[in-house]
Amino acid sequence: MAEEKRNEIRLEKQLLVNISKDDGFESMGLTSNLSKEGMLIGTAEMLPLNCEVSILMGIANDTITLKGQVIWSKEWSNGASSDIQAAAGIKIIDAPEQYLKFVESMLSSAN
Repeated sequence: MAEEKRNEIRLEKQLLVNISKDDGFESMGLTSNLSKEGMLIGTAEMLPLNCEVSILMGIANDTITLKGQVIWSKEWSNGASSDIQAAAGIKIIDAPEQYLKFVESMLSSAN
């Protein structure tokens, strides 16, 4: 069995997100799980390894933007949508306080 590398507990949460890169690439995605340090996002196409992405998401009646880095990417299907053909593991490198508080509150209410 593979060794768990995550330091944070992941929250199973599906949120619609917009992913963009500096080169003009833009795509919609769906989170499968998230934490303060990272998230798994299902997308229509694979994202390049190590690229930096901006992730726009709506939480608590507001939109926030996170900065992240793709640490893995592979073909994948979560069964929820035929539009999701790939998945990416994103390491969060810059998150607003509002996102961190959102994750904390969701994790506390799950326990």
